[in-house]
Amino acid sequence: MLLYSSSFLDRLEEVGIITAEHATSYGLVGPIARASGAARDIRKIFPYAAYEGVDFTVPVETQGDGYARLRVFFQEAEQSATIIGQVASTLPGGPVLVERPEWRAGVALSTVEAPLGAAFHWLRLGDNGTVTRYRVTPPSFTNWHGFHLAAENFAFQDFPIILASFGLSNAECDR
Repeated sequence: MLLYSSSFLDRLEEVGIITAEHATSYGLVGPIARASGAARDIRKIFPYAAYEGVDFTVPVETQGDGYARLRVFFQEAEQSATIIGQVASTLPGGPVLVERPEWRAGVALSTVEAPLGAAFHWLRLGDNGTVTRYRVTPPSFTNWHGFHLAAENFAFQDFPIILASFGLSNAECDR
């Protein structure tokens, strides 16, 4: 219903614009970057788990405003349902719980596409297989760096709308 409400759309269209150049230079991720034309998605760049066999497109808009971010969020919700359907129909039979492999000392870096964008995980295991250091860079931490671009030069009353259109999590950034 919101997509057809002119009073709602007036608060989003041409508000909180992030250009494609800024999305790239600030390293923005997920729906925030994709609403500005950056078609980056870890699941496509480095397919992991079952994503290599999943057929999906990365939703992209080019306007970079709050309305473009909302459209990308909606498209990704629909896309997620499609992906779940594809994967669920190909699950093999067998045990749900398997034995944990033996862990060995070392470090690993991994990335996954979280709902708000790329999340990076760095892990160090000690000699006895215990975690000695773990560091995560969540998508909100990355996207906060570009938030000021969207909020600059707009009316103060637009600030909460712009903030909501970014979907940022303060809790993800607490260090």
